[in-house]
Amino acid sequence: MARKHYSHPVMTECNKQEITLGELAERLGGVLTGEAEKVIRGVGGLSEAGGDEIAFLANAKYERFMSATKAAAVIVAEDYDGAGESLIRCEDPYFAFRQAMVELYGFRRHPFSGIDASARIDPTAKVSDNAAVAQFVTVGPGAEIGDGAVLYPGVFVGPDVKIGSGCVIYPNVVLYDGTILGERVTIHAGTVIGQDGFGYATHAGKHEKIPQAGWVEIGDDVEIGACCAIDRATMGATVIAAGTKFSNLVAIGHGTKVGKHCLFVAQVGVAGSTTIGDYCALAGQAGVVGHIKIGNNVRVGAKAGVINDVADDQEVLGAPAVPRSQARRAYSMLNQLPRLRETLRKLAADVAKLKGKNQDKQK
Repeated sequence: MARKHYSHPVMTECNKQEITLGELAERLGGVLTGEAEKVIRGVGGLSEAGGDEIAFLANAKYERFMSATKAAAVIVAEDYDGAGESLIRCEDPYFAFRQAMVELYGFRRHPFSGIDASARIDPTAKVSDNAAVAQFVTVGPGAEIGDGAVLYPGVFVGPDVKIGSGCVIYPNVVLYDGTILGERVTIHAGTVIGQDGFGYATHAGKHEKIPQAGWVEIGDDVEIGACCAIDRATMGATVIAAGTKFSNLVAIGHGTKVGKHCLFVAQVGVAGSTTIGDYCALAGQAGVVGHIKIGNNVRVGAKAGVINDVADDQEVLGAPAVPRSQARRAYSMLNQLPRLRETLRKLAADVAKLKGKNQDKQK
């Protein structure tokens, strides 16, 4: 395979820009109240932003900072009526903040192009002409790497792996054989995809390994955080559907199906053969047992333990997880338990005294 020139252009990780307040408001689709010619160089929190930065207010509990903020302007909702003289009114202030970050900082630029001479690429692999393959990457036989894909140092691409166009694979990611990535997938450092699922048959006191003959499919526009682990299926595919985002340290068991546009926060664990619907959100350290079904638009609270099916549009909390209203009633009692315990002790003592008096009378 002919190798292209590999270069290290001098560039910063983020493409920081300057823009006037008026130009920024126009690009955000907002209405400005303030000095249109003021130059904006960054974004900050309400209590930290300086005079050349903008801030945003998307949560009412932070409104108390509005009167003291030094920000050049604050992105607020269209119906905001509180303190502040320099404002950009937007329909969705949090999304407008995201857009402002894109305008001012852009996304990370990758510090290399071409194929490094130290990369080890099997002759039967197909690598797009404009893919970037960094030093010490290994690409196995039959693998395919699409247009504009970027593989950082130390990435391992196993046999017959397919990486779609525009994917970014950060350092030391491992893609086991047969893994399929859609387009524009981002996988952060240290993640492993397609390792054997945790499947054993216990016989005569020994745990006998079941061959894991399946694979993993990752849909378009998925982002997987650092140090995640996604098991291959025993049979068929483990699937992470389009648009879903994982934080760090997420573990997905073999044969699980995760729907479109879900959000999994750090340390979520899902056991094998579970189906999770579209637009679900699982908060930090939530755990889900295997072989159950979670519907669409479900929200699972932090540290919840889901052990039964969950219907569409539910919010569950606790371990075991129950509907939010039920969980709140239960948790509201926790602070009262010491008092209730003492009350029960007194009642038990009173009952014992009454029994004693009654027995004395019967004598």
